[in-house]
Amino acid sequence: MTPRARLPSPSHIRGIGRGRHIYVAITGGTGFIGSHCVAHAVASGHRVRMLVRNPDKARTALDMHGVDRSAVDVAIADLTDAPALRAGLEGVDAVLHVAALLSFKASDGPSMRRINPAATEVILDSALDIGLDPVVYVSTVGVFMPPRGINLSADDDPSTGCGPYTDSKIAAEQVARRHQSKGAPVTCVYPGGVIGPSDPSPDLSDSMATLRDLLRGSVVPFPAEIRMGWVDVRDVARVCVGALEPGRGPRRYLVSGDMVSMGEFTELFTTLTGRRFRHLSPPAPVMLGLGHAFEAAGRLLRRRLPLNAEIGRLFAESVRSGGWDTADQSPAAEFGYPGHTLEETLGTTIRWLHANGHFADRHAGHLAG
Repeated sequence: MTPRARLPSPSHIRGIGRGRHIYVAITGGTGFIGSHCVAHAVASGHRVRMLVRNPDKARTALDMHGVDRSAVDVAIADLTDAPALRAGLEGVDAVLHVAALLSFKASDGPSMRRINPAATEVILDSALDIGLDPVVYVSTVGVFMPPRGINLSADDDPSTGCGPYTDSKIAAEQVARRHQSKGAPVTCVYPGGVIGPSDPSPDLSDSMATLRDLLRGSVVPFPAEIRMGWVDVRDVARVCVGALEPGRGPRRYLVSGDMVSMGEFTELFTTLTGRRFRHLSPPAPVMLGLGHAFEAAGRLLRRRLPLNAEIGRLFAESVRSGGWDTADQSPAAEFGYPGHTLEETLGTTIRWLHANGHFADRHAGHLAG
């Protein structure tokens, strides 16, 4: 496998602070979190190899973040191609595994359940066999859903899942924790609902699409009792890249973001835009039915709707369990987390969505100017 561009060896570059500059392979670098990780890693002085399926998307992501294309190596490696994934790890110091299959389509459920844990196993096993340190894996707070208590911690046991995506990430999480239990240098990062500027996907990532729909006036079903975490993508990238420090063994970082109710969330939207927003707050049993109904409608309309069967069940189970009141994100403070307030992040996100044509002036309200 021949990388698209070659850089000088980073061995002559002096590290900053406790860490040092390394050569890191990053999966998922064409996505929302991954592209920010690539940009932050390059800005931090690291040498980066992007493992991607589509090199054109890699160029688009690099251009969006203003990263010089010659500053990054690009290697072709699909999540289903184990030999290519292994080859993509040769010659680097560390790996940051961000990539995962996420789809609202019911027909993609079996693929998510198969690909996400299998790819994670290939990447983590291969990285540790080679001797990479650290091996950073981006998980999700979804592995703790449905909630089993009111206080969320990165050291909680994974929950039971609510559908194909959370099931697949829980299975992948078990791979990471198996290595951690043996003392391997595997670091897990657990983001909440990720929002912020510069999303390379034309269709937007999941949380960003939800915000777009809400701002366009769509009525988003969301139980009022649930407190959900919203986190700035730049803060997630800061933690992921900050964790690229060897010799620290297994670690876990929860970056779930600010926990707010949907009522508090929409009030913040009103404060920023001057507009009023509506949301449905159905009881738990209704959420289950709505989830299936929205999923069926999405299949007929051939478009993404702001709810599917898995999210409906996730909401319903969260209501029944009481949800989370607090989240222990203190370990991530060593990386300057959080770097943005929720109000700052929402304002930046709305301005970026508007500037990039995802909704009209009237939807952005005060922030349109």
